[in-house]
Amino acid sequence: MSYGVLPTGFNRKPLSVILGEIESSLVTEFGPDVVQTPQSPLGQLNGVMADIITELWEFGQEVYQSYDVDQAEGTRLEILAKLRLLRRAFNETDAEFRSAITNQGRARIDIQDIVRAIRSVPGVTYAQIFINDSNIVDTNLLEPGTVCAAVLGGEDAAIADELRRFIVPGISTYGNTYVSTAVDGYCRSLAILRPILVPVTLTVTVRARRDVFGCPPPSPTAIRDGLLLDLSLINGDDITYFRIRSAIEARFSNVEVLTINGRRDGIVQGDNQPVDIAFIELATLTAPNITVNAV
Repeated sequence: MSYGVLPTGFNRKPLSVILGEIESSLVTEFGPDVVQTPQSPLGQLNGVMADIITELWEFGQEVYQSYDVDQAEGTRLEILAKLRLLRRAFNETDAEFRSAITNQGRARIDIQDIVRAIRSVPGVTYAQIFINDSNIVDTNLLEPGTVCAAVLGGEDAAIADELRRFIVPGISTYGNTYVSTAVDGYCRSLAILRPILVPVTLTVTVRARRDVFGCPPPSPTAIRDGLLLDLSLINGDDITYFRIRSAIEARFSNVEVLTINGRRDGIVQGDNQPVDIAFIELATLTAPNITVNAV
């Protein structure tokens, strides 16, 4: 059996195992006839050493558990609370303080919490949360008081289960995929937006020169690869001259973007004209579909 810090937690070595290991090691050193009965001098020493080692294992377990809010106590719990900018109230017990730290029994509705929960669903590769908390229809055509979860990958049911934990009844959801979930006999239908992937072909014309240190300009391939690394797109983002220029020129100070020409669905755009992407769509750019021309 393995002991110590394991993927399942901390497994403390018990006294019986420790004593058995000590006795086995002495048999190896002195032979099978060595006397180690509890009443013998050597047996007494074995017991003392086993007690000391057991205490060290118990101390190690306490240290390990002290970093877990659900197991920490006293001062260590107060140290962990500082991570959430919390302080123990007067006469507040460890159990009460622990509940405050972990938000036990409280709804968590911060946007970052919803995103984190969705991204933790197995198979999810993309997740964005959009909320319209105004009293008018927003630019994404979301009605007032609507939450939209745009997700790629993962199972519909698993995503809906996570959303249900955060979206209280009475709040509308927006999407193109509807999933029904049942908890304690109560059913709710939630909408999930599954963005439509839109491949975009892009041609970028640049003027590259030596930098202030005399170093040669990057190659077209390097410019293309840098663009792919720095261009972060979410659903509904148009491919615009400003966005492409910002990404390239921010990385390469000696490269000037002159024109871009993008197209989708075989529709050719004019120079520096945006490639329009609807809110339910997500533009995809890949290396084979990007051409960089240096003049």
